[in-house]
Amino acid sequence: MGNKKRRIAPYRISQIISAVLLNVYVLAYIQNKILYTGFFKHIPQPVLNCYGGPLAVFACPIGSFQQMIGIHQVPWLVIGIFVVIGAFVGRTACAWMCPFGLWQDLLAKIKVGPKAETKRWISFGVIAGITAVASVLLVIFVNIDWWKVLLFGWLPFTALALFVAVKGKMDVPKRMWLGGLLASVGLGILVWARFGESFGVVAGVLGMVILSLTGRWFAATAAAVAGFLISVLGSGFCIGPLSGAVLGLVVAIVGFGLVVLLDRVAKASLPSTYLKFWFLILVVVVVAYKTGQPWFCQLCPAGTLGAGIPLVLWDPVNALQGLVGWLFWVKVAILLVLLVAAIAVKRPFCRLICPIGAIYSVFNKASLLRMEFDEDTCTHCRICRKVCPMNIEPCENPNQLECIRCFECVWNCPKKSLRIRV
Repeated sequence: MGNKKRRIAPYRISQIISAVLLNVYVLAYIQNKILYTGFFKHIPQPVLNCYGGPLAVFACPIGSFQQMIGIHQVPWLVIGIFVVIGAFVGRTACAWMCPFGLWQDLLAKIKVGPKAETKRWISFGVIAGITAVASVLLVIFVNIDWWKVLLFGWLPFTALALFVAVKGKMDVPKRMWLGGLLASVGLGILVWARFGESFGVVAGVLGMVILSLTGRWFAATAAAVAGFLISVLGSGFCIGPLSGAVLGLVVAIVGFGLVVLLDRVAKASLPSTYLKFWFLILVVVVVAYKTGQPWFCQLCPAGTLGAGIPLVLWDPVNALQGLVGWLFWVKVAILLVLLVAAIAVKRPFCRLICPIGAIYSVFNKASLLRMEFDEDTCTHCRICRKVCPMNIEPCENPNQLECIRCFECVWNCPKKSLRIRV
């Protein structure tokens, strides 16, 4: 057994092939073009892969979806692609085709935590070294002040990596709290009214992740403090007869009371993985419809990795670096936090945020391609959970929303209790 060769997962091979095929336009660099604009860019691909990337060949379905919503039209083509794929294979594309899923799977293999012993310090050293090199490149090629890169980039990122190296593997919170979620939406609307659309959307998105997953007393306190500060800072602002500190106090009390009432008293919560449905509804649909802008794309970490950073560093038109502002650095910060989180948590983006995963997941229970579980032969050895990239229990429900049909549980089950069925 000790000499048994490690098998390369079939879905991993498919992931790599898909990542190459979806980003195969190398002529962008050879011909010094910003991006490919030919026929295939009118065809949405089935997974998340930014169409703004210089190597991207197809259109991102979420980007196309938001563009149509933004001009108040129904995105029939994108909806049709989602329905056809979902009806036949459920969420299979998330495992076998998604390039950003590949990145998360590879990061999850990094050894961290007490069980990793000295390997965790090697992992931390490599991460710190790579980010140090990246920081130096930013200072040299993007002309950013070194102290800004050090203070706002390398130090917090390295501190987060050190925490993960010491703490080890974790999992996402089990519940999301509705009080924290509603408070974050309210704060986003308040910031939007006070400081503009961009700040409001960013505040709402970050708040949805932080406050909904923490909930209860932390979310109540954070909502109260943030609500008060937002109301009193900046130029004069009023709601009816209320303004200044009085308005701030009212907002703080309402925010605090709302979260306590829902999270502590009513204990209103949902599985944390339902958060991606809220991203789908609020950010992809509502915000895009209201603003006419693809705001999920503007904050998407996959887009930052595949398009934002490469374009700014390459800058073929010698103009993109001059357009870099605060929103770009927010996007980079979101990406860096997510990459570190993916080392400790299996596929955090896919499980909590991805709107495409939310759409495909609703087809899992009724798709033509399904999984079957034989409870009589199962010994509950939990090997299926150990090999699962989504950290779920296939033996509890093989067709649950979070299953991405990688079939690792099927191929690794010693009793063959899990089977593929069509």
